[in-house]
Amino acid sequence: MTDQLKSADVVVVAYPMNNFSMPAPVKAWFDSVMLKGQTWYAKDGSYIGLMNGKKAIAIVTSGGIYEKEPMASWEHALSLTKIEFQFMGYSDVRGILAGGMNAGEDVKTSNLKKSIKQDDQ
Repeated sequence: MTDQLKSADVVVVAYPMNNFSMPAPVKAWFDSVMLKGQTWYAKDGSYIGLMNGKKAIAIVTSGGIYEKEPMASWEHALSLTKIEFQFMGYSDVRGILAGGMNAGEDVKTSNLKKSIKQDDQ
């Protein structure tokens, strides 16, 4: 999987938020591709990502609304995904959080439209 990741110029991950964070299989994927010497390394006490010049896009849905306070501090899915890609050195990391998917149809539709228009979060 690390070789596939290294060969891609753009990576897109999409998943639903589970208990305020990413699902276990998504975290397992990150853990399997974040390998010292292949996607990052350490030098003189600093971590250096090796995936420069690459782009990552994360699309995360959630039942609740975590895009603004008071619930923003509970969101650990999109924020962790961005950190993982940034750690590996991705030059352009973007994310979309589509919240409120458990709300009524009017709220869900409105939030989806807003999320689709997001350039970066």
